[in-house]
Amino acid sequence: MKTISLSILCCLLILNSWGQALTGSVYDASSNTGIKNFRVSDGKNIVLTDAKGFFSLPGHPKQRFVFITPADGYHCTDSFYIRIDSNRTSYNFALRKDKQGRNHRKGAKFLRLTDTETYLYGNWINETRDFAKLASVDFIVHTGDICYEKGMQFHARQVNTRTMGVPVYYCVGNHDLVKGAYGEALYESLFGPVYYSFEYGNTHFIVTPMRYGDYKPSYTVDDIYDWLQNDLKYVTDGKHVVIFNHDLWSFDSLFTVKNSNGDVLNLNEHRLKAWIYGHWHYNYSHEHGKNGIVSVCSAPAADGGIDNSISNFDVFDIDEQGNLDVKRRYSYVDNKITVVSPAKKSYSSPNGNLQINANIYETDDLVDRATFRLYDMRERLIAVIPLKQSGDWSWVGEIPRKQLQNGTGTYQGTVEANMLSGKWIFSRDTFELMPRPKLNIQNNWETALENNSRLPAIKDPRFTAFKLLWTQNTGANIWKSSPLIINGKLYLSTIDDENRRTCKMVCLNALDGSVIWEFKTGNSIKNSLAYAGGKILGTDVDGISYALDAKSGKLVWKHDGGMKSLPPYNGAGLVYNDEYITGSGNYLQALNIKNGAPVWTNKVWNGGEATPSAMTLFKDMVITSSNWNRLYAHSLKNGKLQWSRKDGGIRFRSGTPTTYKDRLFVQGINMLHVLDLDGKTIDSIPVKGDLKTMTATAISGDQLWIPTAADGLMMYQLSTKEKRYTFMPGEAISYSAPYSRPPAPTIESTPLVAGKYLFVAACDGKLYALDKDSGKVIDTLDLGAPIYADMTIVDGILFVADFSGNISAIGLNENL
Repeated sequence: MKTISLSILCCLLILNSWGQALTGSVYDASSNTGIKNFRVSDGKNIVLTDAKGFFSLPGHPKQRFVFITPADGYHCTDSFYIRIDSNRTSYNFALRKDKQGRNHRKGAKFLRLTDTETYLYGNWINETRDFAKLASVDFIVHTGDICYEKGMQFHARQVNTRTMGVPVYYCVGNHDLVKGAYGEALYESLFGPVYYSFEYGNTHFIVTPMRYGDYKPSYTVDDIYDWLQNDLKYVTDGKHVVIFNHDLWSFDSLFTVKNSNGDVLNLNEHRLKAWIYGHWHYNYSHEHGKNGIVSVCSAPAADGGIDNSISNFDVFDIDEQGNLDVKRRYSYVDNKITVVSPAKKSYSSPNGNLQINANIYETDDLVDRATFRLYDMRERLIAVIPLKQSGDWSWVGEIPRKQLQNGTGTYQGTVEANMLSGKWIFSRDTFELMPRPKLNIQNNWETALENNSRLPAIKDPRFTAFKLLWTQNTGANIWKSSPLIINGKLYLSTIDDENRRTCKMVCLNALDGSVIWEFKTGNSIKNSLAYAGGKILGTDVDGISYALDAKSGKLVWKHDGGMKSLPPYNGAGLVYNDEYITGSGNYLQALNIKNGAPVWTNKVWNGGEATPSAMTLFKDMVITSSNWNRLYAHSLKNGKLQWSRKDGGIRFRSGTPTTYKDRLFVQGINMLHVLDLDGKTIDSIPVKGDLKTMTATAISGDQLWIPTAADGLMMYQLSTKEKRYTFMPGEAISYSAPYSRPPAPTIESTPLVAGKYLFVAACDGKLYALDKDSGKVIDTLDLGAPIYADMTIVDGILFVADFSGNISAIGLNENL
């Protein structure tokens, strides 16, 4: 009897371990009728509902949810998943048909958030919700790192289908696997299953989980493999597939999942179109081979990216053919409208016409139309012109000379922007239009911050006031590319971290801003170009280097450095003798400037995070780095590693080291380190401010200036290490320094010292002239967009590139 009882108990345990069968229905709540052919899953098996909407699932040992694949113009009245309860025998899903205009399109439109990592309410939530409504998107998806216990509980309360007005889906990230019965236990209690699918239009969306994290998950690669294989069996012919995950599973052209038996599931064979991920906290788009698959990463909407990418959420639009279009909405920008040209003191253009350039942007709204009106000082209307959009922020136009009185004098100008939401925003400015001077640019500025020591020596320190000579919009954003001036021409690069269409190297006439040539690059060159031997050199985020003829813009050579994995390349190289040194990790190379052939290649280190600093020349060494990794010194002769440092916060730095009097000045997190030729610390300056900005330290005599992420600009006396003053610009328009968020007066562009003056470009979109000894503001000029690129001064002209894609030439003294 005892033996029989044990046998029965064992059988019951075995039956329970295999999981109970699950039944239920999927029905239309409006008509109370069943919906056929709806996919229902237990986390492994997938079945279709019958003609009356009923389903039966066999069950499996790890089942914890019954969930459906929302599709066919329906949305759930409650949730797409139900937690399995041993006391429950039936699981029913009530659906309602979507309203006209949502899910009746043949494509799909959605917003993506990622790595928000907060339990505090921020305006980015309101912006995402309001833009979702404005754009009539189908859903919002969050690709993980929500994060930790407080973050997940906060998001479950504040960022959900009810609060956001559209379905909200979540992915599990590495920091969402927390302490509990198993890593994903808390996530499941708040957001449901860690892998599932849903459909809109002609696209099948699949959410997949992070395969590792802070705590071990209960699911395995085999579990993911089994469910994915079953899910893809039911994707009808002609449907495209888009996969969400917290990380990128493959950098090459093939996306596969392999189980423990060695079986391989080839996702390319299932019409995979895109892999959308986060984890790395940067803005980056990559095309995987020539098969049409793209991957897209994004910085957080809540704060700045680890590589100083600007905060944002993505807007994805997928058409019926599966073509993907991505637009970023940059967070925290509210009612921003600035007339860049004409400025308070401006010159007429070379043809006598009046250039109009206005930066207009709001995160949760779109400009429908913009209009400029010109008045004389008696408020008589002179001209009315519609403005044309050029880039994400910039709107441009031109008033013919014949409509101006004498081409000079004082005027008033207004810009009116009618927003798509119906809102109207307005700006009014008074400006002085002056006779155009004869410009003569004789000197060059051939690399970022003038020289490879990253310590510019300004030859003309005179200053009276900022006077706008010209401004030109490139039609694309500019991140960290500093204007180079060579033989009267200006060179820089633009970015397109969404679709890779408007990334290019450009050449302008430095006298008037007219475009001489443009060269389309395969992906964004995010940092500064270099010049040598009549060639303009740059390396894009995929590790592809380009050498163009400086006069014609024609490609001389192109070199693939062999970048095989993340992170992307966000830095700037340097020219030394006949070599262009560029790249990172195992594609850090010295290339022959004549033909692009590698002279030496680093084989010692790899990995880390994307790093926005420029390389620095330090005696016979090149100083480079990898964020979250180390600072490295390599021999210029053969590339041999000389020394490396990661202590004192050096491994988390974003800025460019500066060489001054045989010393290397390197930022830590809250410390400026002074290193000798052997890489040893010989001094340090404690700084009460976050130093993770994309800047070098400005040094002149016994003074140095340290830009910060949230505490403005600090000036120290080098000999005493005493702070003498702090200059606080305005609040950043949006946020870029790692994890920075409101309030944060940020400076990402290295200040330039010119005699007794200091020129500062800040993330509030303004240019400042300071008395360098006191920090007192002498003059300001509002450019209306964050400024990240380092500035350039040649022959009394200050050249500034801002994030809107504007390049502005600004006269500094009475002769201009």
